[in-house]
Amino acid sequence: MRRTVAPSMRRPAALAVVPLALLVLLGCVVGSAAPAHAGGGPSGGGGGSLTGAAAAAPADAVSDPDLPGPWQIGYRTVQITDSSRPGRVLVTSLWYPARPNGSATPGSALPAVAGVAGVHGPSGGPRATVESDAGGACPEVAAAGPADLGGPGQPAFYPLVGDVGLPSASAVTDAAPAPGPFPLVVFSHGSFGSRTQSAFLMEALAGHGFLVAAPDHPGDTMTDAAAGREERQVDLATDRPRDVSAVIDALTARSCPDAARIRPDQIGVVGFSFGGFTAVVSSIATLPVPADVRIRASVGLAATTSVLPAASLAEVHVPTLLIGGTQDGTVPIPENNDRAFNLLVDSHPRMTVAVTGATHNSWTEICRQAGLLGAAGIPAPLGMQIALTSAATCWPPQLAPADAHRLADHYIVAFLALHLRGQSGYARYLTSPDAEDAPLATVRSSP
Repeated sequence: MRRTVAPSMRRPAALAVVPLALLVLLGCVVGSAAPAHAGGGPSGGGGGSLTGAAAAAPADAVSDPDLPGPWQIGYRTVQITDSSRPGRVLVTSLWYPARPNGSATPGSALPAVAGVAGVHGPSGGPRATVESDAGGACPEVAAAGPADLGGPGQPAFYPLVGDVGLPSASAVTDAAPAPGPFPLVVFSHGSFGSRTQSAFLMEALAGHGFLVAAPDHPGDTMTDAAAGREERQVDLATDRPRDVSAVIDALTARSCPDAARIRPDQIGVVGFSFGGFTAVVSSIATLPVPADVRIRASVGLAATTSVLPAASLAEVHVPTLLIGGTQDGTVPIPENNDRAFNLLVDSHPRMTVAVTGATHNSWTEICRQAGLLGAAGIPAPLGMQIALTSAATCWPPQLAPADAHRLADHYIVAFLALHLRGQSGYARYLTSPDAEDAPLATVRSSP
């Protein structure tokens, strides 16, 4: 596997509710940062969706998940409102496959919606979403950041707090989208984190032909924590899966301009820490939340699954991938990944990857964010948290964050390409790593 460059971050704190049980667990705080690698663009094809005349790649095209994907990467921010929970507004970042630079027109309107089958909620019936006059169920909003950064045609800007943040090395704001359709991946951040905290992975997925949506979970972001607006963790354990379903509802609604570029039969959820818990439970019923039957695969990075009863894990029927670090003291592998692997008896297939030397925050952008320390506008408590977390994450003897990011990109891109798009050629990437990386990852799988 090729080496790239990239970093990470986070703090402990998270919670969860499961059927008839309230369980509190430690999660993490993390912001956002620049991506791990630059996105490559197709010269007219490669790495597109599985079917459809609009796709630019043949159905069996396989792009090496160790390399930047064949698509340029677009970025925009939308606002989603769930009418079933008045006042719960989900600011959501979108990363999507874009056309090559030569044909991209920054700020171009998204394609007109045509032939979308409609919205089907967790119980299989229609769900209502709040739709504005402009943008329908997914109106675009101005991205946060300084006025001279992150505008149309400029590198995407990933805020840490307020106007402090980092520009992307590969995503372009409002780049003209490729027509698709593409699989949809929803990303759930960690406790007291942010929607851009694992931007390296979001960009890797978009570059390899996935449309990625990452909402901020209200009451559980870094900004909420700084302002004293934390939602009770017990409530978040059910609100988070409902947020995931609300994002799917909105993006597949007829009035959303993105709907025509989404394959509603190819939807997966990826999450980090408390978000990993969210990803695992998103496809099953957790009182009072019904199962979302649209979800076809789940991936957890340092997922807090130890609080889930065996009966709940046995309810998961979709392919599941769990990735963890051997130096993660917050979400240890034996109590989480290993236990879940043994109990996910109806998840076919299921797979774990133990990354040697990775810590809990190796899957975030803390190391790049550490470079922002000293900037005006970073509250002292947040600055201290970044300094402490980066010190425990970014330097030897811990695994280099670039390697942790690269391995996550490798296995997650291949897993979702195989189990959402059905591209069997990616199976060869879901094995133990080659000789160079053999000491870095231990793979365990069951059909």
